[in-house]
Amino acid sequence: MSQKKTEFLEPVLSNDLIVTLNAAIGERMLILAGSCTAFFDGRIKSTLELGERILIIKKDLSILMHGVSGVKPLNWQKPNQGPISFLKEKNELVMYTKRKKTEEELWIRFRSIDFVILWSGSDFSSLEIYGDESDLVQYLVKHPSIIEKDLQILSTEYPTDVGFVDIKALDSKKRLIIIEVKKRNATPSDAFQLKRYKDYFENIENKKIRAILVAPSFPDKVKKYLEINNLEFQEVDWKNIFPTISREKNMKIDDFFF
Repeated sequence: MSQKKTEFLEPVLSNDLIVTLNAAIGERMLILAGSCTAFFDGRIKSTLELGERILIIKKDLSILMHGVSGVKPLNWQKPNQGPISFLKEKNELVMYTKRKKTEEELWIRFRSIDFVILWSGSDFSSLEIYGDESDLVQYLVKHPSIIEKDLQILSTEYPTDVGFVDIKALDSKKRLIIIEVKKRNATPSDAFQLKRYKDYFENIENKKIRAILVAPSFPDKVKKYLEINNLEFQEVDWKNIFPTISREKNMKIDDFFF
């Protein structure tokens, strides 16, 4: 008989529940919700008083326990750090794990259980992430014609007294150009910042320079401000030209939260 992909267990503390949970560890994802406490004993000690929480144990033995708000887990453990087991103590469902290398212990005690789910999900795809703004700048540096033909790049992240200029370049007539790059739609503050850069360099160079704001789109009020202040703009839909950057799916939780 084939195993159900999603199985909802009766949230009643019993020997059968303990046996089923222990058998599922490492084979299926476990999701439990209820009222619990937590205690961690290691290089540091932490105690979490009674509260409503969700406990997730993944197939790789990573552990996440979340409260009712926030993105960070209240307690967590990296994949394959040590064996996990469930037991019954004083009418409480207890999850216990001990890390092999450090011998640190995590106890989670459920006073009551709202629901228990076993899920046999699978996911073999890689995580595709569009690069951040600095990645986009580097892409435009390698493909400057996207901004303007015959553009000669001089530097990136150029430091000034009013901030770091994304791209400093020369146009086909050897005129200095200051370029500010945004992945999101342009805002008035982006236009104000570009003007500050332009004023800064014109004061230093003692001559007129060009300044271009690059973004996917420009609201009318931003376009009007740019035109009034002799600032240029270039619409670049980065989603059409900027490649995705592959990340492995086994990224550490630290990469997201800490």
